[in-house]
Amino acid sequence: MRDNKEVSSVSSKDSGARHRTAATEKASVPGYPDKLFIFKTEATSYWQVRYYVGGRVVKKSTKQTGKAAAIAFAKEFYDTVTHNFRLGINTTSFANFEVCTRELMKDEKSKYSRGEITKTTYDNMNYRFDKSVLPFFRQYEVGQIDYFLVEKYLHELSEKDLTTSTISAYLRLVHKVLDYAVKRHLITSIPAFPKVRVLDVARGWFTTGEYRTLWGAAKRYVGVKMEVRKYKNKDGETETQYIKSSAKKGKLGDLMRNVEMTEDLRRLVVFMTNSYIRPTDIKFMKHKHVDIVRSEYTYLRLRIPPTKGHSNPITTMPSAVETYLKLKAYHEKKFGSVSAEDYVFLPQYRDNRDYALKQLQRQFEILMWDTNLGEGSDGEQRTLYSLRHTAIMYRLLYGDAINTLALARNARTSVEMIDRFYAKPLTGEMNVGMLQSKRRRHRYFDGDG
Repeated sequence: MRDNKEVSSVSSKDSGARHRTAATEKASVPGYPDKLFIFKTEATSYWQVRYYVGGRVVKKSTKQTGKAAAIAFAKEFYDTVTHNFRLGINTTSFANFEVCTRELMKDEKSKYSRGEITKTTYDNMNYRFDKSVLPFFRQYEVGQIDYFLVEKYLHELSEKDLTTSTISAYLRLVHKVLDYAVKRHLITSIPAFPKVRVLDVARGWFTTGEYRTLWGAAKRYVGVKMEVRKYKNKDGETETQYIKSSAKKGKLGDLMRNVEMTEDLRRLVVFMTNSYIRPTDIKFMKHKHVDIVRSEYTYLRLRIPPTKGHSNPITTMPSAVETYLKLKAYHEKKFGSVSAEDYVFLPQYRDNRDYALKQLQRQFEILMWDTNLGEGSDGEQRTLYSLRHTAIMYRLLYGDAINTLALARNARTSVEMIDRFYAKPLTGEMNVGMLQSKRRRHRYFDGDG
């Protein structure tokens, strides 16, 4: 006799009194236990599958409207659930990929609250999960994801206009969810992943001539108010116009934003090129993080909060000291005083540092437009980040027998990153003096006299 005490039977009352999630039709799965069955409700056109195992009810949508296809799905579902149960793996709905992802993001949010990751990192993860990863994987249990399913996702990504580094980033998120599932004992191991060859792209930087042009433009634009406008060209394509707010003629299209060019940007161009900091450091760097050192060498010691897992103080070039003091004096005159708790750049935006950084980035975009330096000779894009790359490249080019390990640690990066990205544009001709140099002859004393 069949044991149907765990099966929700259809009520004999008027169907209008039933809840929309109550079973309206059900069917057993031939050759399988009675506690495994498929059923339909008024809430969806898809068949659902239900199984009672280990004292728990496990349910899932088959995503099938046909009865035969739903039964085939139920058989695979049964095999997965019973296999996991025998291994002691959780069989509840938590094993769903989307649910597991949401739980993972709770952990990531806690990391952000503790300062272990930045807001940008957290927001990027959220965006990529919602944009691409979840739409593809949300219907699956984590135990169903294998090499071939990930490969199918890779094929889908490859059909889009994405770089290999972006594709690789999406696959890392899938891997991250599965790694979390292993830690939660939802699966026992992570399946093999298809390999994506990521081509390293050289970072954009400025030659000494370009840097002088850039600095000159930053100085010339201080105090100028600009408008950023969008308009359609004769071919119907959208283009951007940068024009002075004071201009009486020549304005095109719609006003997108107003941008006031600042003394802070002028000083930032010099500061970043001589300090190795990242743009994100601008958001967090206060005067209390800056020590002026005048001894055998003159430099700033930057004790800014940790970034990307690095917390070493940064030692700057001498020029950073002068531009820092000039900016500090400028803020003292403008705001009346400067305290240790004030931010070094755009301190007026104390409560919205993301906006402060965005303002500097927008000002820098105007400099790129004015100087035609927005794209390098090899097509690499130049952004505010390019000032950091310039600082590192200048040390590689003009430093005397520079130690790349010391440089990497001071710039809060790794030797590998320096070699793969920052030093990629280096050629033998750029360092011909070093390549043709000769060691001095040394006499060694190896006795006792």
